[in-house]
Amino acid sequence: MLFFCTKAFAESGAGIEGGLAYGDIGAEDKAQQIANLSGSTVLAEWERATWYGRFFYEQELTSESFLDVGYFMSGSLDAKYTLSGVSATEGYTASGFEASYGIKNDGLFFKGGVHQSKIDGVANITIGGTTYNLASASESGMNFLFGGGVEDDKVRYGVTYYNSVGGVSDANFWILYYGIKF
Repeated sequence: MLFFCTKAFAESGAGIEGGLAYGDIGAEDKAQQIANLSGSTVLAEWERATWYGRFFYEQELTSESFLDVGYFMSGSLDAKYTLSGVSATEGYTASGFEASYGIKNDGLFFKGGVHQSKIDGVANITIGGTTYNLASASESGMNFLFGGGVEDDKVRYGVTYYNSVGGVSDANFWILYYGIKF
């Protein structure tokens, strides 16, 4: 109870962030997998970025340290595969919960923590009437995150790295964001 009666509580608060998520959904590997299954050449085109949003609560521990918990989500990162002139598209979205510890000084902040996240997408792709079974439609797992940025009063912007989103070893996201703390 004493923890919430300190001056730090008055400077704590909820907030929202929005920005871009840069990631790799492994489209080159999936194109090769489809090529191996079909015995034909497959062309792949894919997106490298999508929108990102996060709701968070930051609890200041001291004037130079804080705890941050939040929920994040992304738009769909899509890939288009073309085989013998016929195309199909797959997309993956990410979401999850996170917790981190951070330090701040002179308007700069740095944080490190963990995320429990999930990636949702398609398990099969149908091209020209043939269905190719690629992978699980959903994966979840826990891994680390780190980031930093600039905070001026209630406005912040920065970058965060999420390692192995959804527990998928090569699904790493770099996030560029702008946020407001209420």
